Amino acid sequence: MITRILHSRLPLMIYTPVKVFDLAYFHAVYAAGALPVFDTEFLDSKEILQKILQLSKENIVFGIRLASLDLPVLEALENQPVSNLDLVVMPVSKTGDTLEKPHLGDTRVLLEIKDIGLTARIDQADPHGLILKGNEAAGQVSKYSSFILMQWYLKHQNRPVFVHGGVGQYTGAGMLAAGVSGFVMDTQVLLADEAPVSPAFKNLLAMVEEGDSTEISIQDKQVFRVFAKLGTKVVRDLKQEAVVLGEQADGEQQLYEKIASQVIALNDTQAPFVQSLFFMGQDGLFARYLAKKSNKLSDMIHGFFTAIGQALDCVDEFDPVRENSAFAKNQNTRLPLIQGPMANISDNPEFAAQVLDAGALPF
Repeated sequence: MITRILHSRLPLMIYTPVKVFDLAYFHAVYAAGALPVFDTEFLDSKEILQKILQLSKENIVFGIRLASLDLPVLEALENQPVSNLDLVVMPVSKTGDTLEKPHLGDTRVLLEIKDIGLTARIDQADPHGLILKGNEAAGQVSKYSSFILMQWYLKHQNRPVFVHGGVGQYTGAGMLAAGVSGFVMDTQVLLADEAPVSPAFKNLLAMVEEGDSTEISIQDKQVFRVFAKLGTKVVRDLKQEAVVLGEQADGEQQLYEKIASQVIALNDTQAPFVQSLFFMGQDGLFARYLAKKSNKLSDMIHGFFTAIGQALDCVDEFDPVRENSAFAKNQNTRLPLIQGPMANISDNPEFAAQVLDAGALPF
């Protein structure tokens, strides 16, 4: 069931690029109808709180994403709620501290999910909704695809679900049809004129190919999705280091620290991006398609939802699995179904008659 929980016109969150903070981008995202979400990864608690204070003075609604359970930030928000902070995204996993939902007044709490089988821990935290971060997304991701996570959590719990990873015009239509409540985007909209990234990065993003996103991982327990061409040495070296770190007790923490120290900001005007480390999902490929007609952020978002609406209309209009469809009429049956041949069963005339009476074509 689709549930509205965002205080934005559209069911879409747009994350800011990590290590980049640009107030104008928050305003542009909000004006375009989406909810801007400040991705705080790689920042310390003091920096996060300083920037939240800046955002609290702006005439917009926003969210924040915490990459870890940052207790000083959560305690500060409990003690002094921010009226225009719409939501806080926190991670949850099968290991680690037991989560308790912070008391943030009217601010909603969403959990970032990267694994299946977490319903017990989710129930403990009692969030307002879930963000399912699939393998196609940028940064630390799941070993499962977004669609696998989506199907699992739509079946096993009833909270609103947002999908992060693999979100495009056509996949988005399928996700909404399945019952998700909205989406998360990041790299997909960074070709917008308003995006706070360097011209060199935009030039690279406009030309990325299907294979330009890869994984750095430790035995599927910790998976990071980053940009990489065949000759991107920094990524190749980190992949090799991850193999060695997998044998060490604190290997996951060491790998994270190595990545944190080398990830560049996408607004760096001097960075050689092909030889740099930065997060990019497989859905980064969608950026050039969203920017095909316009580089204005509001136009891109409007085009995204228009395409979704058209796709869903087509499903309603041309649904092939319905009575008296064109295919059904062609085979003179009520339903567009063919009962496949089964040895020693289909050759039974009584069984074949029952299949035909039920509306399908027996073989």
